[in-house]
Amino acid sequence: MRKITLMVLVLVLSFVSAASAKEGIITPSGIPYAELRDRVDEYATNYIGRTTAGANVLIIKDGEIFMNTSYGYADIENQIKVTQDTVFEWGSVTKLLVWTSVMQLVEQGKLDLDEDIRAYLPDDFLTKLQYDTPITMLNLMHHNAGWEEKFTDLFYMSAADVKSLKEMLHITEPYQIHEPGDVVAYSNYGVALAGFIVERIAAEPFYDYVKEHIFSVLEMKDTTIHPTQKDNPDVASNREAVYGYSVNGDNEFSISKNGRVFIGLYPAGSAMGTIADMAKFMVALMPVDGVNSPLFKSNSTLDEMLTTSDFYGDGFPRNAHGFWEGLYTVNVLEHAGNTDSFSSNFTFSKDEQLGVIIMTNQMGEFGLSYGLPTLVYGEYSVADGKQAFPNTQELEGSYSMARQPYKGFTKLYGALSIGNIEATDRNNFNAYGMTFEQIAPYLYKSTNEFNLYLHVTLNDSKVEKISMPTSDILPISPSAKAFNMVSTLAVAFSVLYTLIALLIILIKSIKNRKQEVQFTVMKKWEILLLLAGIVPVMNLIILAYRTLNYASYSTLNIHFLVNYAYILVVVICLVALFVQWKKTTKTHGQKIGYVLSCVSALLMVVLVFGWELYY
Repeated sequence: MRKITLMVLVLVLSFVSAASAKEGIITPSGIPYAELRDRVDEYATNYIGRTTAGANVLIIKDGEIFMNTSYGYADIENQIKVTQDTVFEWGSVTKLLVWTSVMQLVEQGKLDLDEDIRAYLPDDFLTKLQYDTPITMLNLMHHNAGWEEKFTDLFYMSAADVKSLKEMLHITEPYQIHEPGDVVAYSNYGVALAGFIVERIAAEPFYDYVKEHIFSVLEMKDTTIHPTQKDNPDVASNREAVYGYSVNGDNEFSISKNGRVFIGLYPAGSAMGTIADMAKFMVALMPVDGVNSPLFKSNSTLDEMLTTSDFYGDGFPRNAHGFWEGLYTVNVLEHAGNTDSFSSNFTFSKDEQLGVIIMTNQMGEFGLSYGLPTLVYGEYSVADGKQAFPNTQELEGSYSMARQPYKGFTKLYGALSIGNIEATDRNNFNAYGMTFEQIAPYLYKSTNEFNLYLHVTLNDSKVEKISMPTSDILPISPSAKAFNMVSTLAVAFSVLYTLIALLIILIKSIKNRKQEVQFTVMKKWEILLLLAGIVPVMNLIILAYRTLNYASYSTLNIHFLVNYAYILVVVICLVALFVQWKKTTKTHGQKIGYVLSCVSALLMVVLVFGWELYY
């Protein structure tokens, strides 16, 4: 009996000793694990109820859940709190399911990362390629296949609008702008295409493949990637109990205006579920020593997937087979996600056996999503502070995001992404409303709390591109800058002249209302031309509004027809004015007015063509 008691005492003391040792371990940022829960809670109070509606925060350490804490409300009006069972949308973290599926097929020898993806697609599936250079699966993983951004048919307001993945890829196919491998521009289309390739090889819908080979394997019963969630009614029902929110400058919350949206290119962002389920996926990505990941036959495949496969121009790791490389005090892989009403961040350090997951019902949430990982992993710092830094002034100029539309009517929105870099001294510059400080040669860090890093790539001593993880930022050519400037002036002149001319005609008509105002035939044609000039402007405003509110491309055709009709009216009016020119007696001032009216209309027509507002 005494021996048994002694053994029990030894075991208890061993357990206490191990627990004490573990409590003595510190995070990469220097926080003792014994204090981490309190530090996370303290950090979260700075945002919950102020800039963030609700959130779940989960930390994994050594293959186990270290903490899983809920904050705020899933429904503010009815005071329904976020719980560990709250269903959140993953957003683009969903993409990690695609890359995991791809690597499973690679392990089976069914897919080659360096093969031209057209070998896995139906003949002539891609119709808008501009280069003969093959696109590989690695290009899709690195988001450098060269495609433009598309603003239509990613989100739908009704589940009935979501079509098969094959059909959605045809509807949303973007133009290829850059040669594969040259420029990184985050591409939902490229990820969805990778999902379709998995679908083709596996001979089953992508959502079924993920459910069978990832969710079921990991017992993720409270998660679905189906675009309309019809394969998991419980998750679909629980999602309806959660509201997404936006917040204004006065920290006032409002329910996201679109409420519930559905994702057409669903492999790029349709997953949703509980944070505990997402944690199961993270644990499988960093198994403890001696344990094989259930996602692969061999951990060597997992190691390959999590090995850097793409670098910035300055040599820093950028991407590991679809997982973005984060800059902290330790090696971290990460992927953030945003939908119409939710934000998330999925970060883990395999070396440290440490992971942090943040899920919020907040559109564009930054405080927790990007601040908490830095709190845990520590802020990146440069080892050698004695390096000579180049002069920041050589970066000055105009730049635009590579991730933007280049074709069709939405390329006008791309012009809004143009920003200027203005050096404030040798090591700092302002751009896009932020200040960046040079912390290593050609490596810049934002001075705000979100730690955005920019890497500069030079070519022949000139800036070739400035890169953040998901997109390169490219210098604006003088011709493009001139076109944008001339376009702005042309629009301003055309709109202002049209409004002023119509106002003058209206004022003259009111002053002479007691007298019957007689307009010449030529004047009537001019008035028609001026009135028609209002149409494309109003049409563009409505078109922009509908596009930003997720109208499908097919429903926007009416706006393109309106622009065609406008062009036809302008042509008819110009011909009529030309015919009437010699038939009508005109003063010198009237001649100038007619000419300016014609020039104004012609400028608007040129802009319709120049900005491709006809498709």
